[in-house]
Amino acid sequence: MISKLFIAAAAALLLCLPAQAQKLKFGHFDSGALIETLPEVKTMQKTLEQEQAKQEAQLTALQEDFTKQVQDYQAKQASMSQSEQAAKEEELQDLQQRIISFRQTAIQDLQRKQQELIKPISQKVFMAVQQVGADNGFIYIFEEKAGFVLATGAQSVDVTPLVKKQLGIQ
Repeated sequence: MISKLFIAAAAALLLCLPAQAQKLKFGHFDSGALIETLPEVKTMQKTLEQEQAKQEAQLTALQEDFTKQVQDYQAKQASMSQSEQAAKEEELQDLQQRIISFRQTAIQDLQRKQQELIKPISQKVFMAVQQVGADNGFIYIFEEKAGFVLATGAQSVDVTPLVKKQLGIQ
């Protein structure tokens, strides 16, 4: 008796699953392509370009100073004592190390600045995707470039136009 009841319950459950599966909605979008269309990205790029130009100007000034000091040293080297030469060479090596360090720090600073500027933009897109999901009954919305295997065609809807609409862009 219990086994017949169990079989009947299992059969009823299996019959309900296809109907339930049809109600599940999946979506996908490409966040990179979407973010590129946002006006905030142009502002971010301009800010980063200005910061990079400022750092390049500082680096150029350091390099020009180094070149000038090397030329000065080479011109006066013959008249310098060995201790003066050693001191000047050490000074030049220190300056060269500062230039290398500045270059590395500048790259890291630009990367940090980019992350700082992209964070609110990414958050805006994330919130829009969440709203699209809630408004349209999607159970999951996948980011195409995140490495997930996506169902395509009828199983997954490209929600990019809906997210663009949510963000107020075309």
